[in-house]
Amino acid sequence: MSTLAAPPEGPAPTPSRRPRHTARWVAVGVAAILVVVAIVAALQPSYQAAQVASPLVGQRAPAFSGPDLDGGHVSLADYRGRFVYVNFFASWCTPCQQEEPNLVDFAFQQGRQPSGAALVSVVFNDSTSAAAHFVSQWGARWPAVLDHGGTIANAYGVGSTPITFLVDPQGTVVGAFDGPVQTSQLTTMLAEARRAHG
Repeated sequence: MSTLAAPPEGPAPTPSRRPRHTARWVAVGVAAILVVVAIVAALQPSYQAAQVASPLVGQRAPAFSGPDLDGGHVSLADYRGRFVYVNFFASWCTPCQQEEPNLVDFAFQQGRQPSGAALVSVVFNDSTSAAAHFVSQWGARWPAVLDHGGTIANAYGVGSTPITFLVDPQGTVVGAFDGPVQTSQLTTMLAEARRAHG
């Protein structure tokens, strides 16, 4: 009868450490990616409005009128005799989404003053339903004029949103912002325009 040979004696095989090394390298890689993302995010310019020297400043504001999102009719001439901000927006515009709470806040503040400034928005390259949802979502209470065909935007030289013009009581453009405005920016420009207006 034959017997099975005993296995040769020697050190037991050590388990492979490759999975541990792989996990370590993956963790290092993920950490490196997070650091790069954080640096890139920090270097990216944040959306912020800048006061711009629009060719319209000092000129008569282009007249416009048309239907608004509520089914009414709005004309810039209706605001003669008071300061009014004309704001171009679109629901798909990320800076417009950032800006809208500031416009709502500004409109609320001005609504509590006897001679507060008005706001009129102009829908830029957007569908009526999307713009109406946007306005409703943010609780905007001022008129938003539809601009089918971009006639109003062309008259104001608007190629992107948001952009906001301040029109004085005589109907002259006295300032403009390109980008999402802050409540404080609107208030400061208005105060300066009131002082200049006397």
